[in-house]
Amino acid sequence: MNADVDEQQEPEARSDSGLTVVDRYYLAWRDYQDVHGEQPSGKELSAHLADKGITGRGGSPVNPSTLRRYLLQFRIYEIWADDRLESTVPSPRTVAQICARRGITAQYNRAITTEDVLNHTDDFERRWHATRHQAETQSS
Repeated sequence: MNADVDEQQEPEARSDSGLTVVDRYYLAWRDYQDVHGEQPSGKELSAHLADKGITGRGGSPVNPSTLRRYLLQFRIYEIWADDRLESTVPSPRTVAQICARRGITAQYNRAITTEDVLNHTDDFERRWHATRHQAETQSS
């Protein structure tokens, strides 16, 4: 299966499954953790995607620098999604506090703020529904 991913494609462009390109990167990021027990670097995620048949332009592996721009967002999303299991409206303040406790910071070691979480909330909610729908479809 060659799921050629156009790295220049808009990250919000959705496939028939409702997943964006970034959602597919996220699912591979989660899968890597399930297999290896740790979070991947951009290079490791690129290789993992290629192993799963998800490649960039021309069948080349997705550029690790493309993937690195999403790794922090995936870490924050994981915390948000855990809170989403407990509440229909995750608390941005709680998510930011958990990020601080876990040492998850933005560029230049800047603390993740409530505003940072709020800036991603719409995308997180969309990803929540798309990935849960994908999981339900695969298990049926």
